[in-house]
Amino acid sequence: MKPKIIIFDVNHTLLNMFTLKEEVNAALENEMGFEIWFPKLLHYSLVETTTKNYRNFTEIALETFRMISDKFDKSFTNSEVANIISEITKLPPFPDVKPGLEELKNSGYRLIAFSNGKPDVLQSQLKFAELNSIFDGIHSVEEVKKYKPHPRSYQYILNKYRVTAQKALMVAAHPWDILGAKRAGLKTCFIERPGEIFYQLADKPDLRLNGIDKILQNL
Repeated sequence: MKPKIIIFDVNHTLLNMFTLKEEVNAALENEMGFEIWFPKLLHYSLVETTTKNYRNFTEIALETFRMISDKFDKSFTNSEVANIISEITKLPPFPDVKPGLEELKNSGYRLIAFSNGKPDVLQSQLKFAELNSIFDGIHSVEEVKKYKPHPRSYQYILNKYRVTAQKALMVAAHPWDILGAKRAGLKTCFIERPGEIFYQLADKPDLRLNGIDKILQNL
């Protein structure tokens, strides 16, 4: 497996979402707040895609947070919700991320960041984490208006970099992202982050590792 490009999911794959989780749980005064809200955010992003519509990730995040706030008998203004979820722009990278990315970059691989998040949020995230200069390309699904794991989202990146699916490696800590990329024909690498369990009805990923810094030695 010698890919021409390596595509990285961002949230929870490269960036540790613990601080956002703490912010959400504190606002809702419940330790399960984040675990309820974030899957709902992903769910409605897919609802928008499958019904042939598009709303940006931040819009969906705000609305789904309002929805689950009612479940916890909480009420927030739009600006309060925006302030709570703005923590997503201040996430640190996992310790294995920067060394692993730099190894791959120095070995000649083209590295692409690809996220469901808004372009400006994505840029802010990678700049805060001091990872932005490592990537050859930073892309949001807003460019194609199809959320991952829709096949067209991955195909968009393949077309942009003029590579076949078999020459692209998708790296993610989300089983659904790995499933989507695999079914779109890409090679896949599942990063085993805390709390993530692989979906056994999907084809196995080509690589299953516990850190970004393990990728190079397994290519």
